[in-house]
Amino acid sequence: MTRETPRHPDLEADRRADRRTWIYFAVFLFASFIVLALSDQYDMKKAGAPYPDMAWVSQATSHAVILVMTPFITFMLSRYPLGAWRRTLPMHLGAVVIFSAVHILAMVALRKLLSPLIFGVPYDFGLADPSTWLYEFRKDVLSYALIAALFSLNRLAEQRSLEAEAARKEARERHRLTLKSGGRTFFVEADRVIWAKAASNYVEVITPDRTILARSTLTELERLLDAAGGRHVRVHRSHLVNMDHVREIEPTGEGDVTLTLDTGDTVPGSRRYREKYEAFLTPGEPSAL
Repeated sequence: MTRETPRHPDLEADRRADRRTWIYFAVFLFASFIVLALSDQYDMKKAGAPYPDMAWVSQATSHAVILVMTPFITFMLSRYPLGAWRRTLPMHLGAVVIFSAVHILAMVALRKLLSPLIFGVPYDFGLADPSTWLYEFRKDVLSYALIAALFSLNRLAEQRSLEAEAARKEARERHRLTLKSGGRTFFVEADRVIWAKAASNYVEVITPDRTILARSTLTELERLLDAAGGRHVRVHRSHLVNMDHVREIEPTGEGDVTLTLDTGDTVPGSRRYREKYEAFLTPGEPSAL
């Protein structure tokens, strides 16, 4: 009996991202086809060209070949990720040349086939002229770059979603947080988090022995702490605290407060979040409310 090889979650995440991206890209490509075909047809009519409807065939063949060639780009992204661009850039430069050559030759072949059938005239693209190749190549470089960026960004988003789910599972099962900072991963027991505050695209997590500047949002951190079952509460749009470390809550006016922790730190509390932290207060806990 052959044992089935387990699927790697990262590869599965890339496949999910690619399936979703294909839908976005197909819609974009169809819209591009309509807009460019209408524009070219209008310009050809204005210039008095004999077959202005040829614009539809020209754009259809170009867009169809790009769609068919897209798996080649996703294959290159899998083999040579853009994240390591210093190492993989030469590979993608070579791939652009292949992509452009196939795109030009295939669309010209289709046009030579369809033009006599539809319009009764032969089609001449001018492949003998090097400037024609250069003109198309410049457009193909842009197409390749846009497609590669679109699929890469969606793969990155799916990978981050996968990491977030793994972090929530770690919090639920082992009651510890997974925090990424400076290229390293820190595992912190949830109950050791005293308080935290938002810092632009990061969050400062304060523990008894260190402060970790993690690449996360306060909302994401709050979800992890909630999954870990801690007594951490959002008390302000940019602050959350471990209620076990709160020693005093002092009103400052208009419903806002200042929370004093057993570390001596003070944290602002907003009336917007008052119900949240009051729900954690039990009789006998220090409070000035």
